[in-house]
Amino acid sequence: MSNGPSPVTFLYLTQTIEGFEGEPVAAALRRAGILELGQSGIDNSSRGAFCFMGSCQECRIRINGTVAYACKAPVFSNTTITPYAQS
Repeated sequence: MSNGPSPVTFLYLTQTIEGFEGEPVAAALRRAGILELGQSGIDNSSRGAFCFMGSCQECRIRINGTVAYACKAPVFSNTTITPYAQS
């Protein structure tokens, strides 16, 4: 019998990150010390999770090439996550 979510690993750029299956990607990345998820296309300022409810769109990322919001997308094993601006 399981006592909670299963630990999993995923790749952020070239770094292996540990998280718990089903938790928001933003939470796992924040716990790993990764706060910057991309840069503004206007002034290159840092972007990251801000509202944690999908409204601000500041935490856009790509999961296996598909655009998602880090605050809403669940962590799954064997996924590759990159900043939105990168393909």
